[in-house]
Amino acid sequence: MSSTASEVSRPAILTTFGAMIGLALGPSVIANLTVSAYIGPIEAEFGWLRSDVSFAFSLVAYMIVVMSPLQGMLVDRFGPRKVVLTSIPLFALSLGAIYFTPDNIYVYYFLWALVPIAGLGLWPLGYLQAVTPWFDRKLGLALGCANAGIGVGSTFLPMLVIGPIIAAYSWRHAILAIAALVLFVSWPVVAYCLKEPHGGDSAARKLAAASRSFGLSFRDSMREPTFWMLNLGFFLLGMTATSLVTQQVPLLRDAGWTVEETTRLQTTFGFGLLFARVAVGFVIDHVFAPRVMTTVSIGGAIACVLYAVAPEWGYVSALLIGFLLGAEFDVLAFLIKRYYGYLAYGRVYGVIFGVFYLGSAVGIWGMPKLREMTADLSYDNGLYAAAAILLASAVLMAFMPAYRYAAGHVVETTPSPTN
Repeated sequence: MSSTASEVSRPAILTTFGAMIGLALGPSVIANLTVSAYIGPIEAEFGWLRSDVSFAFSLVAYMIVVMSPLQGMLVDRFGPRKVVLTSIPLFALSLGAIYFTPDNIYVYYFLWALVPIAGLGLWPLGYLQAVTPWFDRKLGLALGCANAGIGVGSTFLPMLVIGPIIAAYSWRHAILAIAALVLFVSWPVVAYCLKEPHGGDSAARKLAAASRSFGLSFRDSMREPTFWMLNLGFFLLGMTATSLVTQQVPLLRDAGWTVEETTRLQTTFGFGLLFARVAVGFVIDHVFAPRVMTTVSIGGAIACVLYAVAPEWGYVSALLIGFLLGAEFDVLAFLIKRYYGYLAYGRVYGVIFGVFYLGSAVGIWGMPKLREMTADLSYDNGLYAAAAILLASAVLMAFMPAYRYAAGHVVETTPSPTN
């Protein structure tokens, strides 16, 4: 699927841009990476324990575990465009419903649990599977640019929308504003930009056929040792990375940081994530991707220790966590094609993505719970545990074998209009 052409086709560029915008206003940002801004206001309004407030986001993660394999099957069967465009308005409606949360924690849990169901097609797989068939030798960079949308959303939504609206009005109004952006910005942009390589263009038809015909079946993929190594590695990453993101604002508020300072920290985290999305995407085209994952996992472990012993270094920790999360799904999307091909891409991605969020569900609830079990309400035990888990993940990634399908694997059988 490689070409000697020096330029990438217009549909490939549009699809990558549409994926970036969709991910910027998707559930990965809105229901995961920016939720820490809501925890304090919800805790204050209802008087619930922090671990109980945070458990809603563990429920989101548990629902992702259930929905991810279904997303993979639907995307493999119907194509990403149909699944994504159906999900965007449903996702917006589910966010709007949270505005009406009553003083009933079970209703609160139910409304958040609906979000990943309504946003079924909007987790990164839907967009990344739209981008992947258009690229081969520049696949890492393309995935990085698409995934940069998560960094864009994580950077600018807290700074321009969530933080100011919570300060001026309430967390409810912030959620409602986000729902409006999803419906009136994300949907039209994605509808116009997201393309699939088929239609009247014979080269595009050849690209689609090639991209879907090479690789291992899902059953054969499951027999590969790398499949289980990736599942374990991403489970460990899920236990730590997402829990750190959801708790870093409450953690630093406990350490005496102001609302303005933690808003700037969220923006710093977003910039780190944004930089890593693009930089890692470029690097993994040239450097063995598991080696990159080992490096950022060690950086994440350092961030955990810094949060515990030197919270005044919070901006550095936030950058390191941003690098970690910025690398994770660039690397996962890249490795699935390199180890298993494209035949069962959606199902393999859906399973590993779900396992990541199974770990996330444990970590999101577990870290504040460990805090509540200490006499001084300290996050230190949870942070040291997270550091150890990240180091274990780094070691596991270091033992990943060489790729089965290196770049240019099908170049002789099927030329492509893109590079």
